[in-house]
Amino acid sequence: MRRLQADLRDSGVVAFFALLVFAPFLGVQLGNGASGYGISLTPTPDLLAIAVGLTFVARFLLLQWQHFRPAPPARLTAAVGKSGRFIAPALLLFAVAMPLIPGLPNSYVDLGVLILTYAMLGWGLNIVVGLAGLLDLGYVAFYAVGAYSFGLLSSNFGFGFWECLPIAGILAACWGIFLGFPVLRLRGDYLAIVTLAFGEIIRLIITNWVSLTGGPNGIRKFRAPLCSA
Repeated sequence: MRRLQADLRDSGVVAFFALLVFAPFLGVQLGNGASGYGISLTPTPDLLAIAVGLTFVARFLLLQWQHFRPAPPARLTAAVGKSGRFIAPALLLFAVAMPLIPGLPNSYVDLGVLILTYAMLGWGLNIVVGLAGLLDLGYVAFYAVGAYSFGLLSSNFGFGFWECLPIAGILAACWGIFLGFPVLRLRGDYLAIVTLAFGEIIRLIITNWVSLTGGPNGIRKFRAPLCSA
């Protein structure tokens, strides 16, 4: 009985936070004003209630599954551990061969590149924060430096992919070295504040230097096609 009450209480807390998260998105519906101008907000409590209720039920069922799930056999656990040696190389080969598949839409390739990009960002952040123990809150700034360097070199100088890739990596590493020498002696909150300030400086430069980066609109200087219809 106590376990059931604890599970219901936990599910209720999760549903409450789901209500706070879903309310601005599912609780109201945007529309045009009565005269065609402005924005009108139409409450949609039924949709919000369904989302919160599903969250409550999913959390409760998950807790029940954790309490009563059977223990996996030792042979199955060992087989899963051994199969992991082959899954990673197979996924790597698939990622390399994916752009070469004939008839594959470019949207799938773009999605795969985006997934791998964020996976690499997660690995790098794990090295800095997890292994080195440095609370770097401006880690994404180096990613921004490399990405904008790649885009500017490609659009303004006509460099190819394999030419821009190492140059962008070198420039991002140079910014890391430039920030690292005076900052790595700091620890704890001081390091977090300095790296957060560096990330904010990079964001402001990219947003306000419109003549170079395009500002909020991004880099749009592409070369014109050779022929037009």
